[in-house]
Amino acid sequence: MKKTIAYITIFFAILLLLTIDYLIMPVWSLNYGLSLFMLFIITSIIAGIIILLSKHKIAYYSLLLVGLVMLVAVGQFFRSSTIFQHQNKRALLGGVTEKEFSTEISPVDLSRLPEVTPKMALNLGDKRLGENLALGSQVTLREFWANHVNGELYYVAPLEHTGFFRWMDNKQGTPGYVIINAANQRDVRLVQEINGSPIQLKYQPSSYLGDDLKRKIYRSGYRNVGLTDFSFELDDDFNPYWVVTLYKNTLGTSGADAVGVLVVDPQTGEIEEYDLENMPDWVDRAIPMDMAIKQVNYWGKLINGWWNPSKRGMLQTTSGTNVVYNEGRSYYYTGITSAGADESTIGFMLLDTRTKESVLYRISGATENAAMKSAEGAVQQFEYTATFPILINLEGEPTYYMTLLDRQGLIKQFAFVNVRDYSIVGIGETKNQASSNYVSRLRDRGQWSPIENVHNEVELEGTVLRIGSSIVDSTTYYYLLLDTMEDKILIAPLTMSNQLPLTKEGDTVKIKYFDSPSPTVNLSNFTNLQIKGNN
Repeated sequence: MKKTIAYITIFFAILLLLTIDYLIMPVWSLNYGLSLFMLFIITSIIAGIIILLSKHKIAYYSLLLVGLVMLVAVGQFFRSSTIFQHQNKRALLGGVTEKEFSTEISPVDLSRLPEVTPKMALNLGDKRLGENLALGSQVTLREFWANHVNGELYYVAPLEHTGFFRWMDNKQGTPGYVIINAANQRDVRLVQEINGSPIQLKYQPSSYLGDDLKRKIYRSGYRNVGLTDFSFELDDDFNPYWVVTLYKNTLGTSGADAVGVLVVDPQTGEIEEYDLENMPDWVDRAIPMDMAIKQVNYWGKLINGWWNPSKRGMLQTTSGTNVVYNEGRSYYYTGITSAGADESTIGFMLLDTRTKESVLYRISGATENAAMKSAEGAVQQFEYTATFPILINLEGEPTYYMTLLDRQGLIKQFAFVNVRDYSIVGIGETKNQASSNYVSRLRDRGQWSPIENVHNEVELEGTVLRIGSSIVDSTTYYYLLLDTMEDKILIAPLTMSNQLPLTKEGDTVKIKYFDSPSPTVNLSNFTNLQIKGNN
């Protein structure tokens, strides 16, 4: 019996030491510390009961230890619980600023709107990798990250080991990464060298033993800090790095908040630590998406305390989240809706992915899911599936942009859906066609009113160099080139002027349009000066 008690005591002591060691190891997920602590409590209670049943005096010491653990657990509950920390949890997001949508969000350049989704990027990357027979059996692609590099949006993914034995055969590292232009699905590149030097990505999550990225960081002095959101990013010279968020639980085992980043060179293993104020400019993301959305929900749901059964004033995020770019900075986008609301939002929020600066734009309208259903319904005969939308500023109007995919995941059409009125949908086989169709429908509904401080209205005369027409969704559109503005394609629907079908090359015309950086321009007025009565 004494031997049994001794074995149980040794087991309990080893368990305690291992648990203490794990508690100061890197916390790889936001719930890791809490779940491990609860496991320790449960195991301690079981071990204490077993020892108590032995009717030996060591049982009393074991029960005392279990009691202390339980006391710590209760203390952590009070420190972490929303019941007692609702004000502090709501304050995690910081101040939220309200701004005007049209003056703060830059007008969109249609040529830069992304076509590629992360799922599509995997398919395109696998296809490109399969073209290289030497690599196809050695490495794989697991996840793509959105990167803003030199003003362009890309999806990038490292080549990763397919398994332990492939890693053993290639311990010097995988030979590069795949990069895809988000606005051009045909621009898919396998990058294996930079400035003539071959790439060897040695430290990765898919590596093993000392080459494992997490273990490398753990052994470099980061045992007792929270690490999360391992992102693969490129600097402005297309050099690859891992960017890892540093965070701390500010309210017991909850209230996780980002405090900085680690930038890890996957080739050399060199690690640089930065706080949020002095990160390199090329780092896109320091605030994890899950952490940001959780803090937004704290801010919205705890507006009137933790006990609010009537949900008075309560706000919450909509079901989806996306990353949008504005003037070279990246933001998390999420719709904001009243608690219990189904198909409508009260506005949307943008959070800077580097600083967590939050801006709320109050615009009532459709949720992302409602907009997706509206776009799919416009082409229901084809059974296309809409991608999760991106919020853009199109001609001064808050607009959802999305692509429509067939069953094979291929892009078939593009769609624009008005946020305020999701029955206004523009569909087209190109982004320019969809945009023109959308603006035409806005004009027909009397809802298109570009704001002067977004686009200045320009009046121009010129000679028609070329003119053509096409029919999109039963609407005829005319496309013109003028000698006074050869760098832009002018688009006008037939409903704008009955002079359009009579216009031919060489005619002198007068037009009005709202200036924008887009290579295509939607006209607001058209007059053919060659037609009698207009001179």
